[in-house]
Amino acid sequence: MDIRLLGPVEVWTPTGRIGLSATKVRTVLAMLVLARGHVVSDAKLTETLWGDEPPATSNAQIQTYVSRLRGTLGSAVEIRRQSPGYVMATGSARVDLVEFERLASRGQTALSAGRAAEAAGVLREALALWRGPALSGVTEFLGDAWRPQLEEAKLATLEDRIGADMDLGRHDELIPELIGLVATHPLRERTRGHLMLALYRCGRLAEALATYQEHRGILAAELGIDPGPELEKLHRRILATDVSLALPARRAAPRPAVAEVRAADALPTHLPPDTADFTGRRQEVTSIGTLLASGTGSEPKPRVVISGAAGVGKTATAVHAAHRALGEYPEGRFFIDLRGSRPRPADPAEVLGTMVQWLGVPAREIPYGLDARVRLFRSRTHGRRVLVVFDDVADEKQLRPLLPAGTGSAAIVTTRRRLTAIEGARLIDLPMFSAAEALGLLAKIVGMGRVTAEHTAAERIVASCGGLPLAVRIAGGRLAAKPHWSLSSFADALADCRNRLTELALADLEVRGRIEDSYCLLSEPARRAFRLLALLDVPRFGVWTVALALDARIARARELVEQLVDARLLEAVNEGRSPNHAWYAFHDLIRAVGFDLAVRDESSEERWASLNRLFQPADRTLETG
Repeated sequence: MDIRLLGPVEVWTPTGRIGLSATKVRTVLAMLVLARGHVVSDAKLTETLWGDEPPATSNAQIQTYVSRLRGTLGSAVEIRRQSPGYVMATGSARVDLVEFERLASRGQTALSAGRAAEAAGVLREALALWRGPALSGVTEFLGDAWRPQLEEAKLATLEDRIGADMDLGRHDELIPELIGLVATHPLRERTRGHLMLALYRCGRLAEALATYQEHRGILAAELGIDPGPELEKLHRRILATDVSLALPARRAAPRPAVAEVRAADALPTHLPPDTADFTGRRQEVTSIGTLLASGTGSEPKPRVVISGAAGVGKTATAVHAAHRALGEYPEGRFFIDLRGSRPRPADPAEVLGTMVQWLGVPAREIPYGLDARVRLFRSRTHGRRVLVVFDDVADEKQLRPLLPAGTGSAAIVTTRRRLTAIEGARLIDLPMFSAAEALGLLAKIVGMGRVTAEHTAAERIVASCGGLPLAVRIAGGRLAAKPHWSLSSFADALADCRNRLTELALADLEVRGRIEDSYCLLSEPARRAFRLLALLDVPRFGVWTVALALDARIARARELVEQLVDARLLEAVNEGRSPNHAWYAFHDLIRAVGFDLAVRDESSEERWASLNRLFQPADRTLETG
């Protein structure tokens, strides 16, 4: 059985297409497949089927749709009830989206390893699975939520295929296709760079330069920014008639200090795609680039540790910086999610088993035990230039065995905690976005025209997001999915503190969930401190206030509040003062999560008792007068 999402939603068997005539039945099928074995709640099904106006019989209708799917699909797939919704196991059914992702990944690996002919063929095979706009024939609510990211994956794969064809010297054949793509997607710099290079290689220098100037004018008019550094660099090389551009790029020869790598040992790239609308962080990205380019043959490269609160953009910044540094690390670029903010962080031994396979070690030759795998990994990375991004690191103990050996390899680490015990670490703390950066990201997502037309409302939206990039991205995504919404009406919805967290959720992105991940890792006393302190509607407070609210001694209050600071749930706002005289503050969205948890988990008597304790010293002062 074939389940097809990359075009009209359809199901095919060897005897032909299975009829799925009802839009809502197709929508339920697509939702369950897209969930990839996770539960889709009744609430999510209802919202995606009917939006904000579900019928009173929505649950019964969902049961009917599921029953019809079970009857239509038979035993090829399993749909079972699992509270609070339904889950699908696709079994042996072939899903075109899964096949597309597999082929796209294989093509990217071949392209990174310099096998352009193989990459071009595999990527064409992946793109051939598309039969039109993804998720055709489902409700607008599902299409609006998922179609943009699926189309982005298609475009990224198409750009990879064009890159492979460019490496094969097919630039003259590509120009008509590239002209059409640039007209359809005028802001995609990689596509425009391909067109510039193809025109240059065909001797059309003036047109290549005009293509750049056109792009620069569009960016200035719509976003008020300049082209990215890669496109600027290409422009300068074309202006200088760089002869090395005239032929397809060849893989660089290894530097003399690096041992020769056999073709069979060529290492792939496992980095996620760069964020197309990456915004801000210029100083941080520049600093990371400088650090990654530092070091000599005898001096190890520093370990870059990017820390910050949940949703502040650590992963996006790390991946963006890693893509900019690819030329420095031709022998492998890896990305590992260590799940440090989740209940079950990744086991270092299992991670090492994965990485040594990426380094060419057959599974049967991988030893058991952490120590043996550490020795194998370090022997494999010694003398090579490998870049590893370790995302969402729990602590130093989890990270230390995973760091590559030798002086040519580097690591970028993202974590919510400040990992100061890692040898050679260079800490980069990501702050919240400035108002200008937040507005810039919002404009990239919803369009400069809407932001300009309702500039005051746009400012109110980013103010409600508190400079948290994740919140801005979610707000922008919701507005982009609803072009008929006014920014002012959405700003009004966000202004209501009681509903703000509910509004800041889109598909698998949710501010509340990211913050609660950090909360769940706290000790129970620290969780209680978080809940009770979130009841304080004050801009900042001192440790003595914490002691009163928690009915604890100063030393214990300081210990608990510093646990919250370490977890990035609380901010020390005047660092440098003595611990007993420090001031602390909540980000508004983090306080909102804490307040909801306090209402849920603390009795009204305990909430009132905590607040009343804050006024007892003042009352006694008045009484003694």
